[in-house]
Amino acid sequence: MLTPARTPRQRMIELLIGTRLATHQLAQMLGIPERQVEDHLEHVVKSIAHDKTRCFTLEPSRCQDCDFVFRDRRRLTRPSRCPQCHSEDIAAPRYGIDLVGPPSGRKDNSHHDSIGCDTKGP
Repeated sequence: MLTPARTPRQRMIELLIGTRLATHQLAQMLGIPERQVEDHLEHVVKSIAHDKTRCFTLEPSRCQDCDFVFRDRRRLTRPSRCPQCHSEDIAAPRYGIDLVGPPSGRKDNSHHDSIGCDTKGP
């Protein structure tokens, strides 16, 4: 159970460990506006970047009409329009925090980007 005495960023980090959530899901769970979640996420990324035991992961937005994936986008907010088909039906990016342990030999970064993490092999 989450402790209410913790800051929104601390609670956000707890919620993101081992899962993937969109900003609207985090806003609902934390009881704060979605815009505040986006602001807090930027600071969470910086905090996690200094922690060698955790890695912030971003599953990029995807166009629902043409399946274009916003892989090169580094902004944490949802894009407003697809550059390929100009649709505004864009799936929100999802965020998570993975615990970094000893190398498992398995590496699947095809659907997400690790931000602030060393994703290179030995």
